[in-house]
Amino acid sequence: MAKKLKDIPTFTKQFWKKLGDETADRIRVHTTKGGKDVNGKGFSPYSTSYRARKASNKVKGQSSTSLKPDLQLTGDMMRNLQTRGFSRDNVVVGWSGTNAQKIQWNDDMGRAVTSKQRPVSKGIERFIFKEVDLAIARNAKEATSKPINLKIGK
Repeated sequence: MAKKLKDIPTFTKQFWKKLGDETADRIRVHTTKGGKDVNGKGFSPYSTSYRARKASNKVKGQSSTSLKPDLQLTGDMMRNLQTRGFSRDNVVVGWSGTNAQKIQWNDDMGRAVTSKQRPVSKGIERFIFKEVDLAIARNAKEATSKPINLKIGK
């Protein structure tokens, strides 16, 4: 990809798409299997009435009966978490429509999956930075694999 030194910090659309997809997967695991909010804390408990409905296993399309908050009843909200857009400069990951509203409602109930101050958990943030660092290192290796000629003066 990197042919010149100036190309070292550049990325492809495919890089951002792959990073977005992996980030969404990691958010799903952190949220549903880890049962943790964006700050790494356990989610606040479900209300008594919601716990009873979820435990009854009688909700149409239900995929989870866990009484530990995992933000999954049918799984629709977490399946809706996807890469929403990407370019050579960035990637956007998130929810749409009613699922985005459910994320906001859960945040209001003390179950923040993301926030403006901390879009992803610290562990996912470390993963993102590592992937960006690796891409820059690959580009630098490619750009410096051949002799570099410098032109000094006019």
